[in-house]
Amino acid sequence: MIKEIKIHPFHYLVLLVILNLGIGMFFMLRFNLFYQTIVVLATGTAYVIWGVVHHWLEEDLHLKVFLEYFLIALVFCVIILSLLFRA
Repeated sequence: MIKEIKIHPFHYLVLLVILNLGIGMFFMLRFNLFYQTIVVLATGTAYVIWGVVHHWLEEDLHLKVFLEYFLIALVFCVIILSLLFRA
């Protein structure tokens, strides 16, 4: 993984910015459930888009890779949203 980061530092910098913005906005909007939901979904979507673009630029984008990013984002969103909307 370290080797991959050294080869494509800009790609991983963009991922770091996406995730940090998502976390920051989530906590900044901690009193507004609607906006927190939007932030969680937007961060998950941005993660999937980042993965697709990264692998497309690397020319190794396959359905399996897309599904991996999509399912990780889906699990992340389900877990966070279920914690937000717990009774």
